[in-house]
Amino acid sequence: MAKIWASILVLAALLWVPVLAGAEEVPDLVGNWTGNVSVVRLGSLDAVPEMSSENLTYSDGISRPLVIEEQNGRRFAGVWTSTGNPEASEMILGVIGFDNETIYMVDEDGHIDGKLISATEMEVVYREVDPDGMIVTISRYTKA
Repeated sequence: MAKIWASILVLAALLWVPVLAGAEEVPDLVGNWTGNVSVVRLGSLDAVPEMSSENLTYSDGISRPLVIEEQNGRRFAGVWTSTGNPEASEMILGVIGFDNETIYMVDEDGHIDGKLISATEMEVVYREVDPDGMIVTISRYTKA
């Protein structure tokens, strides 16, 4: 009987190892994030009117600060601002994927997908389409 109980305890311990290994802490995103954005766009978008053009345009080195103001588990909220138009701040809502690396966000009119590279670095891609224009950006953010 003792061998049966010992076997059950060993089996239970082996089953708990993967559970404990997967119990990683959710990354803390709250804080100020800075980075430069590379852009491809066509047409006019309200968020960045100074970049409006009927022609296809490419831009690099545009600063777009991101502030994650609060986080509740995997869910978070914040604001990002165009340095070229400070009045064009937009609220950000997001979640961290179950892999603790993938990030999904939306602002008031676009979609953002990203990946946490480390506790202080993330790469994000932004996409927006409306009747007057479209834009795709890529940026690498660093947490201050």
